[in-house]
Amino acid sequence: MKKTIVLTSLIIASLALTVFAQAQTVVPPRVRFPQHQPHRLSRQGLTPRAQSPPLSTMVSSDVIWVQCPAEAQALGATCGKLPVPIDRQRPEREKIEIYFELYLHTNPGPAESAILPNTGGPGVATTWSLLRATFLALFASNLDVHDLLLIDDRGRGLSGAIDCSELQHGTAPFNDAEADCATQLVDADSRYGTGDVAMDTDAVRAALGYDKVDYWGASYGGEDVTAYATRFGQHLRSIVLDAPEGTPALHAFLLDGNEARSTARAVRLDCAGSPTCSPDHPDPDGDFARLIQTIRNEPVRGRAHDASGNLVPVALDEAALLYLAINETGNFVNTGELLAAGDSLSHGDSAPLLRLGAEASPLVTDYGDPTIYSQGDYFATLCVDTHEPWDWSASIPGRKMQLADAISELPSDHFVPFSNAAGTSLEVSFEKQCLWWQKPTPSSPVTPESPIYPNVPTLVLDGDMDTIVPMEEVRQVAALFPGSTFVPVAEAGHVAAYWTQCSANLESQFLETLQLGDTSCTKTPETVWPAVGRFPLIAADARPADPSGGNQVGVAERKVVTVAVATATDALKRAMIGTGNGVGLRGGTFQSTVDANGNQTTALTNCALAKDVTVSGSVFWGADKSFIADLTVSGTGTKGGSLHVEGTWEASGPVDNFKVSGTLGGDTVTVLVPEA
Repeated sequence: MKKTIVLTSLIIASLALTVFAQAQTVVPPRVRFPQHQPHRLSRQGLTPRAQSPPLSTMVSSDVIWVQCPAEAQALGATCGKLPVPIDRQRPEREKIEIYFELYLHTNPGPAESAILPNTGGPGVATTWSLLRATFLALFASNLDVHDLLLIDDRGRGLSGAIDCSELQHGTAPFNDAEADCATQLVDADSRYGTGDVAMDTDAVRAALGYDKVDYWGASYGGEDVTAYATRFGQHLRSIVLDAPEGTPALHAFLLDGNEARSTARAVRLDCAGSPTCSPDHPDPDGDFARLIQTIRNEPVRGRAHDASGNLVPVALDEAALLYLAINETGNFVNTGELLAAGDSLSHGDSAPLLRLGAEASPLVTDYGDPTIYSQGDYFATLCVDTHEPWDWSASIPGRKMQLADAISELPSDHFVPFSNAAGTSLEVSFEKQCLWWQKPTPSSPVTPESPIYPNVPTLVLDGDMDTIVPMEEVRQVAALFPGSTFVPVAEAGHVAAYWTQCSANLESQFLETLQLGDTSCTKTPETVWPAVGRFPLIAADARPADPSGGNQVGVAERKVVTVAVATATDALKRAMIGTGNGVGLRGGTFQSTVDANGNQTTALTNCALAKDVTVSGSVFWGADKSFIADLTVSGTGTKGGSLHVEGTWEASGPVDNFKVSGTLGGDTVTVLVPEA
């Protein structure tokens, strides 16, 4: 009997104390680490193993066994490296060592297969601690009879991570930094394509003696699976693809267009399910289109605090707005605030929108440790995989002219509701971002000519709110695999297994039984994300809380209650996407801590969401989604007093109400506020 995977939307206990530190990892489009960890780690009976070949009679002598990183060793890993040629056309030349971690099954006897997960990126290390823990948790119930094999693709993690300092840390203009990175790699700048990655992967499989693997690919990992499947399909037992890219995404402007078009759907779905947004925005598509037009006509500029409280300059034009809309932050924090921020802007209040702009990571920034995420590898892989709309032999001015010609041939509605100018800007156009890369020799393509996709059991999922690799793209990928079934997941974002227990269970069960089973759980949202209807400039602009039995305060103070509760949840959202410490929308500060069990406590000091109400106190947000707050309310917009708030926040199931009690101006408060 298999143990059911236990889902929690907080970081798993073993990583709870590092959640805010990990929030500093900056990632570009197509690269998404879990915002929350959906699976509590369960590895009963697994003890650290000695560094010796786990399958000594089957393992190639070419494998170099190495000491595992401490975290991997503690989880029972056996680690090694396999030297492979950087250039397979010249195998006698330089080698690159492909690093892997192997977690052996717990039952006696040989493994049924090795589960091989990959999130692609490109650039992300499969063995990064957060992803390692995610994979061990996701596949926990499979590891009685299946091994888990984590491989860092070439140029990533401990497989020779590309470290181009200026590109990695944002210390030079983008075009100069990208060109310099390609120059540093010399002829090898063509050798990090996904076709070569597939051959590396199969070399590791063969060296370890596995005949069959179950390949799980998410996001750009779909390219990894595609490249492997069309070359080595005979070694696949099954495939699971979660929000996968594939060969359709490699054609110029196709993924960009699908991303832009999907933003309106994500905003609409998020707002429609939220009782705090839908009453204020009965026409979300129209409101979103008006915001885009407003910014197109007059970009917004100013200064605002990011989620960690840093004051930064913001220039939000239509291209930046598109980038912001595509790349969700936290649990759809930005997606759920765009309509309310647009409404505020229409009334002369730019603060909410400027803050969203400040919270978006720019293209040129410090990406931190290249062994976690390599910006150099991102472009080394992406640029040679993609069918670029120019000749690689052309000069940079020549490429720009060819790109401009290709853009001029696009339909005028290719990026609707955004303009073609926004959709082909440097911020969001992967074609434009690759202009300064080099490709001195042909790269190994994602698929060989006339590819044959194997007819093996294949499960494909995508969230209906995914704007990174939208469903329109994923359906095309699924159609290429003859044994595939596509399953959309309601109110899930990029990589559905990161968002819903249902998705995670379906994937784990499919790997175990090769049968899809009941998918009805994918049709109903597990969590209704807290989209916002409005950002009141003053308390009088807020919706009043609903009175309950014994309530004495009138409409004005019931609006204050709504503002106070929203101030608390607003701080939680910022803590989710920042370091945990930050600044209120209109002043004040908050500080957050997380204990070893994943419970978060956030202390507010004079925080203001509306400028005439300040809130101090503490908010407890439990690992079980329980919410308890004790708040002191003051300011010119209220008579002042104290409030006690109880309920849940971002919990699964139907949206309920916070129960709020206390006193304002000496009168008893007993009201209800939606938990969304």
